[in-house]
Amino acid sequence: MDYWQVYQRNIGLFTREQQQKLRDAKVFVAGAGGVGGIEAATLARFGIGELVIMDPGVFDEPDMNRQFAAMASTLGENKARATARLLRDINPFLKVEALESAPSDDAELAAHMAGSAVVIDAIDYAGFDYKARFARIARAMGVLNFTAPIPGFGTLMAVFDPGGMTLEEFYGAPADPALWPAFRIPMDRIQGETRYAHLVRSFLGGERNYLTTCAGAAALNGGLVATEIALVIAGLRRSEELAVAPRVTYVDILSRVFEVYTAAVADGRGHPAAGL
Repeated sequence: MDYWQVYQRNIGLFTREQQQKLRDAKVFVAGAGGVGGIEAATLARFGIGELVIMDPGVFDEPDMNRQFAAMASTLGENKARATARLLRDINPFLKVEALESAPSDDAELAAHMAGSAVVIDAIDYAGFDYKARFARIARAMGVLNFTAPIPGFGTLMAVFDPGGMTLEEFYGAPADPALWPAFRIPMDRIQGETRYAHLVRSFLGGERNYLTTCAGAAALNGGLVATEIALVIAGLRRSEELAVAPRVTYVDILSRVFEVYTAAVADGRGHPAAGL
């Protein structure tokens, strides 16, 4: 099997040199559930060269409505291991590392992230402590950090530039890291009232023990995030064109919306970014 034969349909959208950049690139994906799995799979189909997939969880029945590797045959199996197996089948040229536990030591986590062109934070929104640690390592490494939840029929993509607004600032987290484990991310305020904020609020408030979402939102997310990453790695998305925090990109299938707006955490409102 020949790499260039497999990815010949990319050429024209990408030059051969740009496709080689994808082949040479590594992406670290923290979380292989509703968003991380489909993002990784889409990157694999782009012809990315190396993926590290980290997830200590196992698949259960409610995962099957949207998570890439959640199938009857993988129920009870570690998410990173099952996802990595499918990724190797999608892209036989891909180097995949599956981390079945989340390193508790920052140096160990940083060692696995080292060399990444970009990183993806698909960590559960109840785990802010680990998200913040992950984001701090990404900043220290000088790489972009992508994160994108999928409430309702849409997805919201935030990109953290290592020289820009921090993840902690974006979410309004306490300055004291000791308070992070109990911190609840105010996604409802970041989204604004018209963008499924009620679904996020019911989850964060404990009315539901899950965030309501579906397969369409997950597939949309995979296309949006992985394509943006591929454009960045190939050099087709210039740094000045990126919508980075506090600006976010929001796409919704039900309301047929594609917008870039500036998240306003403090007053609970979001407004469209100037000129967009």
